[in-house]
Amino acid sequence: MRPEQLLVQEKAAYARVDPPCPYFGTCGGCTLQDLAYPDQLALKRDRIRRALAALGEAPPVELIGLEDPWRYRNKAEFTFGEWDGRLALGYHAARSFWRVVDLDDCLLLPEPVTRVLRDVRDAAVRTGLPPYHPRTHQGFFRYLLVRSSRATGRILVCLMTSPGSADGTAGNGAAVRAVVEGMAHDVVARHPAVESFYWGLTGRVADVAVPEQLILLEGAPHLEERLGPFRIKLHPLSFLQPTSVQADRLYTTVCGRLRPGADGVAWDLYCGLGLIAFYLASRVRKVYGIDGEPHHLELAALNASLNGVRNVEFRAGRVEALLLDRRFWLQEAKPDVVVVDPPRAGLHPRAIASILAARPAQIAYLSCNIQSLVRDLGALRTGFPRYRLAAVQAFDMFPQTNHLETFALLER
Repeated sequence: MRPEQLLVQEKAAYARVDPPCPYFGTCGGCTLQDLAYPDQLALKRDRIRRALAALGEAPPVELIGLEDPWRYRNKAEFTFGEWDGRLALGYHAARSFWRVVDLDDCLLLPEPVTRVLRDVRDAAVRTGLPPYHPRTHQGFFRYLLVRSSRATGRILVCLMTSPGSADGTAGNGAAVRAVVEGMAHDVVARHPAVESFYWGLTGRVADVAVPEQLILLEGAPHLEERLGPFRIKLHPLSFLQPTSVQADRLYTTVCGRLRPGADGVAWDLYCGLGLIAFYLASRVRKVYGIDGEPHHLELAALNASLNGVRNVEFRAGRVEALLLDRRFWLQEAKPDVVVVDPPRAGLHPRAIASILAARPAQIAYLSCNIQSLVRDLGALRTGFPRYRLAAVQAFDMFPQTNHLETFALLER
């Protein structure tokens, strides 16, 4: 059964409501706006139960919803394209890789962010430069990334384009840079809340909003946010859970269920900004954070210093590769607890083998993909030593959509 057919079948058990967004059904961003929010939570809770059934007996699942399921996202990635023959900026259309829905608003985003969206699109139209086309790989404007800080109300903007002569030394490259600098200046002048305006350049064929080069055109290099007791500085490419309130609840819950002991050692695998490590740091002697992206760890180290966290050590490299060094976890850093928050694909088999060999007392697994979570829990529960599934708790980070974040606790 195709995902859209399964969704129709799942929704049949619930009464429908009128979706408030005029783009619902056309835009591919939301799929559950036609259900009341309590019914969305019930549907997601049922999905988790069905998925966990593959493991046999599982503990009860609690799903924590959001008090206000609108205007909650702290980051958005928009795509440039064409809509009715004109330049468009928005999300991909439902069930379409090629079409982009031109948006004036998104009810998942703070209103100041959508005002920036409209002004960037209008500025792009005025340049006369074309949007990038993923079929022909021709065109200039590709993506717009916008972050907003719940704590300060400030906004970070990153406009991503195809590469030109980014250094602006001669000819057309200088002209293109002047155009983008003009856009940045106009947007910052019109929106005092904009803290930073970056220009990202990418020649990648893949439809991924990750630039190969970043240039700060206006403002400060970082956006400041606050999560629980921590001040954190964010970069355009930083990973942060999309709902700051729920992220604090998730990390507080995870650390509250772990019992490493004051002299214990913890691992934070796929640590990103190091936030979980910060939450753990007050409860252990040492935390080791590992991530494959050096720029994540540079910012993690900066944020550790900003918050006076001194007992966290960050190491750059692929988790499955670094954990092959058994001297690391048998002598220097044998863990009492391990937290993993991998990409959607889940854990590499070599990472699972190394975690089992390290024999932590508890493993906390955070996942945005219930299928890969269940697969990896199966491998961790049937390996040696044997672990039992002690708790499962889910957090609705993504109201109105199919997605959620799940925390599973394994103990031996």
